[in-house]
Amino acid sequence: MASVITDHPPQELAAELGALLSVDWRAVWAGIPEGDSERAEWCARFGWQPLWLQSGLWVRTQRSGRLHLTSSGVPGAPVTGASFTAWRVRADSTSEGTDVTAVALDRYAAHLAQVTTALGPPGWEGAWDSPDFPAPPAPGRWGDAEERLERRAPYRLAQWRYSNPLAPVIVLDLHCRTGRVSGGGTIDLAFHGPADPHPIGGPGWRL
Repeated sequence: MASVITDHPPQELAAELGALLSVDWRAVWAGIPEGDSERAEWCARFGWQPLWLQSGLWVRTQRSGRLHLTSSGVPGAPVTGASFTAWRVRADSTSEGTDVTAVALDRYAAHLAQVTTALGPPGWEGAWDSPDFPAPPAPGRWGDAEERLERRAPYRLAQWRYSNPLAPVIVLDLHCRTGRVSGGGTIDLAFHGPADPHPIGGPGWRL
């Protein structure tokens, strides 16, 4: 039986997005302080509460969401991105894959509509098998192009890029893990920062 791990309504994702758009991302990208008290003060600048360290820092947002700030793991290293999981379901058997994928596509469409209302139409949106699918980012996140196609991951993706050199690359993606013993699906909203060497579809931007 499929288990719902995370299920934030599209309107809630839009509210989180609105709050994230007002964040001073220059200060975020500069890096996470090493000390506990310094880290708490740093988070308070953005209205966040620190939760735990794991491949960066997990924080509680102003709207009680959970945001993952990724970094190289070295204290003080630049933050490479921030991601918010809007929806996640785990399937207990491969036989549930078709049903989970159908629900995932429905949820993705609803979230995409809300994000599009806030940001305007994406510069690119499509499925895993689109011939012009943006180049994968740094190795280890999606794997190389051949692996991405084999895994069909991300299953769908929407991307917003801006001419302003200080603007992050914003991505909404859907991953469907079908055809495995433990499948499921995940919808993430991510901000790619200046220290990410290969944000999706380009060489990145620099402050």
